[in-house]
Amino acid sequence: MKDIQIQNKEWLTPKQLEAEFGITIGAQNKMRLRKNYVNGTNIPFIKVGKRILYFRSDINAWLLSLRKGAK
Repeated sequence: MKDIQIQNKEWLTPKQLEAEFGITIGAQNKMRLRKNYVNGTNIPFIKVGKRILYFRSDINAWLLSLRKGAK
């Protein structure tokens, strides 16, 4: 697949998500396919054709929801 560069800083590619948040591409694949065992939510993403994109604010909110003791 062609490597794309996203110019909008609000959207992240899987490589950018890995570099910024340390979540490997393999872990991202697993998190997209099955529900998270902690709170029952998948990692938030959109698919445009064959491309996977993450909205930065959705990722931040999702990570905060995974904190222990978060409601």
